[in-house]
Amino acid sequence: MLGTEPDIIANYVENGQVKIIFWPVLNHGDPSVYSTLASECAGQQNPELFWEMHHYLFQNQQDIWGATRDYYVQTAVSLGADQATFEACYDGPDGLATVLELDALRREHGVFNQPTFNINGNVLAGSHPYDTFAEAFASLE
Repeated sequence: MLGTEPDIIANYVENGQVKIIFWPVLNHGDPSVYSTLASECAGQQNPELFWEMHHYLFQNQQDIWGATRDYYVQTAVSLGADQATFEACYDGPDGLATVLELDALRREHGVFNQPTFNINGNVLAGSHPYDTFAEAFASLE
């Protein structure tokens, strides 16, 4: 998705034709849970921080397998999150509850693999080139 995402955002999201909604897929144990929690906590401060944290962690996946709480805190702060607010979310029960609820909802909707895209009922599983998305968006018109 990171390869096609910038073009999708530029050509469809920015003009209001498409809205990207992220649903966590917690299928890699604690690294998935805590990476998603970190993105959620950053995003509670600013929706743009959610995407910055998500992209950073996705691009640096090799780091999350041994990541500690401090890694996530330092990463969030380096991206512009307020440390005290981030830590309160990360350490408290509400952020984790939100992440687990979102994961349960995606399972209820039958999404078990990543990436999975649902474009008004047209489900695309796996990575796809930009043209595939453009065709799916064109069918919405």
